[in-house]
This record gives sequence, structure tokens and C-alpha cells, in this order.
Amino acid sequence: MSEVHPFRAHRFARDLAARLAPPYDVISAPERERLAAEPENVVHLTLPEGPEGERDYAAAAQTLEAWCQQGVLERDPAPALYPLVEETAPGRFRRGFFAALRLADYKEGIVLPHERTMTGPKRDRLLLTREVRANLEPLFFVYEDENGEVDAALQAAADAAPLAVCRALDGIPLSLFGVESSAAIEQVRSLLAARSLVIADGHHRYETMLRYRDECRERAGSRSDPDAGYEFVLAYLANASDPGTEIRPIHRVIEASDADPAAALATLGFAIEPLAGAAANPEIAAALRELAGRRADQHAYLVCLPDGRKLLASRPRGERLDVAVLHQELLPLLGGRVRFDSRPERALASVERGEAVLALLQNPVTPEELFRVVRSGEVLPQKSTFFAPKVPSGLVLRRMQESAARARD
Repeated sequence: MSEVHPFRAHRFARDLAARLAPPYDVISAPERERLAAEPENVVHLTLPEGPEGERDYAAAAQTLEAWCQQGVLERDPAPALYPLVEETAPGRFRRGFFAALRLADYKEGIVLPHERTMTGPKRDRLLLTREVRANLEPLFFVYEDENGEVDAALQAAADAAPLAVCRALDGIPLSLFGVESSAAIEQVRSLLAARSLVIADGHHRYETMLRYRDECRERAGSRSDPDAGYEFVLAYLANASDPGTEIRPIHRVIEASDADPAAALATLGFAIEPLAGAAANPEIAAALRELAGRRADQHAYLVCLPDGRKLLASRPRGERLDVAVLHQELLPLLGGRVRFDSRPERALASVERGEAVLALLQNPVTPEELFRVVRSGEVLPQKSTFFAPKVPSGLVLRRMQESAARARD
């Protein structure tokens, strides 16, 4: 089903840590300014700014070409897959790899979305892609591999010495390797060919690449090459079944609502339990442990109120995901404005400061639940999952001039 290929990556030639950045869509204006103080940071490509602060897509193309000519970016001599090992906590590792992935329309069932998208971000990335004709940062995909066969094949074939070692901006140590062995590459390709992929992060960019591919096909007409560079996208792939691949929940913070959350939950059949603790305000970590304890057989939410109380709401689990019940049943009763936060302590602080009237904390979606839902043809509500940590931008770049499929020849 899915089709991955090695490619000749463009990589920064020196001081990699100073050139990395988070994905473009999580960078605030102040953070962009801080990153851009390094003249060779990848943010000059992913978020190019003109003299008036506007997006300058042509400048990104010029910068990319200049960096390639000047040796800021160097192209690897041979096609490879690029395993990445991140130590996300002491003794805990996330393992994945970079590859060129053949684009497939959703209806083919090869690449599956799990969230809905919006028009604005897609237009921005399309304008950038048209100019740079490159994948400047990877899209994040997950696959199911309970036996860890893909990782085992990559680890066995990876070069003994990493291509690069550094710390990401969040302090996570990472090591980038190369796999050029044709036998190992074919083994990985064969293992993944029978699996579908779920987009973990990068829905807007994937749909942008589908549109860009279709534009290129239309321009090429009868000369369209099925293995052209625009038929592929730079992908980071990780095993959803591996404990190192962490899916965190994204919580809901409610503003400007006059509804009584306890009454709304009772209407929906939820039992309400006050969480006891010092001054009826237990530590958030303890409250989250209580919430996690209900995960197996109950829909459960931690309701954080302005007076410091925390209520645990639960009812027997049905077929739907917690986040679907939240959006389809509870949020319509509460009204108000909803915003999203992946950090529970920050969501709670918003309520304590009076910036919001309520925080609803929830358990994460499991990999099994994620694949079950997307295979049924459904998508989750917006901002349902946070795959942690974010994959840094700047480790590998992929220009589209070369056919990814023929790079293996």
C-alpha cells in the first residue's frame, strides 16, 4: 500500500543545533524573531519574512538556492533512509526515520487523515511550495508494527556512527543516522507496503502537496512522469505501537459560558465526584492520575472550576472516543468559546487567573483507537491529538528536482 523511497537529503553542514526550528505552525512571532537571529536557521525558509513582515516566498527560494551554492546545505552523495533516535526521557526513546513517501489521495486508503483542515494554512504552504520546489520540513506519519520489524531492520543496517548528534530546542538529545544498504531499504519498503499510514502531524501540508502534485501533473500533460519529484513528500515515519511514540491529549478551555458544567454533565448521564485534597484543590498531577484510572472502561473528564474545585465526571464507555463525546454532546450544552491547550497546568492556570470559566481535561487517544476510527472513514474533531515531541525542522530537507524512485537506481 504505502511506498517509501530513499533520497539524497540536503543537510546543514555545520552547527546543526543552531539551525533547527519547531514546525512552522507552532512558532510564535517572538520565537520566530529569536530563531531568525541566526542567519542560517531553517526558519528563514519555513517562515520567510519580507521588509514589512509579510511572507516573502520568493526570498525563501533565493535563500535555499544560495545556501545550496554556498555549502550551507550539502547534499548527501547517495540515497538513504535516515533513522532518527530521540531520547525523550531518561531511558525512553522515540525511533523513526525520514524517507520520500509517494503521495496518495485519501480515497485510496493508503494515507489516512485523522483531523479536518482549514483553507488558510493550505494556501500559505502552497504559495511557499510553488516558489521553493522543496520539502523544507517533514510531515509526521505513524504506522502499526507491534513486533517492531521496521525499526529492527533499520537499526541493524544503520551506520555505526551517526551523521549528526545534537540537542533539539526543547533539550531532547537526538542522533541522525543513514541507511544506504539496498537490502535493508527493500526490507523496510516491503514491510511498509502492506500497511496504511495515518497523518500524525501535517494534514495541511499533505493536502497542499496533493494540490501541488496535481498542478504539476496538469502542466506536464502527456509528459507527466509518475516518478517525478513532485509525486513524493518528505516524511518522518514512526511506529505507533512503540511506547516511545507518545500521543498526548489536547484539553479544552472554555471562555464566556454561563452554563453549569455539573448540571450539563448530569443531563448526559455522567456521575460527578469532587476530588478531595488540601483545601479541596489537589495537585494537578494527582488529579490526572485519577482521570487516567478511568480510561479503560469509562468516558471521563476532569472539570476544573474557578473556585479551585476539581470534579471527576465519568460514565460507562461506549464506542465513541472521549473527544468525540466531548464535542458532540457536552460542548454544545456549555456554549461559550473553546480554545485548545496540550499542557494541563497551563489550561488550569487560565481558569485560576479568570481568563476562562472552565477547563475540561481528558485522557489521550490510544494508537488502537486512532487507527480504528480512521479506518472506518471517520476523522476526529480538530485538535484531538498531540504527538510528542514535535519533529524538528532542519534535520533533512528534500528538493524536488530528482525523481525519488529513480534515486534508488
